[in-house]
Amino acid sequence: MSAETQDTLVIETRLAELARVERWLAGLLQDWKVSPETRFAVDLVINEAVTNVIGYAHPEDPTRETRISLTDRPDAIVVEILDTGTAFNPLEAPAMIVSKDLDEASIGGRGIHLIKSFADNYSYSRVSGHNHLTLAIHKKG
Repeated sequence: MSAETQDTLVIETRLAELARVERWLAGLLQDWKVSPETRFAVDLVINEAVTNVIGYAHPEDPTRETRISLTDRPDAIVVEILDTGTAFNPLEAPAMIVSKDLDEASIGGRGIHLIKSFADNYSYSRVSGHNHLTLAIHKKG
């Protein structure tokens, strides 16, 4: 594909919306003929990032909106997530501590680690009261 293609989904910031995100994403990536390996990585980073927004950005008001945009570029799928929640740069979160065994393992902190592991490039900015997270996943397969 030589030209860029883009699509956007706006959701309410509540867990029930994740099913709608999954359906939108599956259809879009199939239409764009994205490889299964790249599809998995895009799905994972979106799921983790949006779940964090839902859980922490503004849990007191689930009617606030979160905008998810995808751009199909020749070399990568670029994900942009925009929300009006509390300022939070997930890329500055401390590194996940790897536990020696299950007794020492903590439940939280894995989502940001997964995002950093599966996205090839990422950036965050806070502009005019909006969190703006951009993630690029290079196409594989």
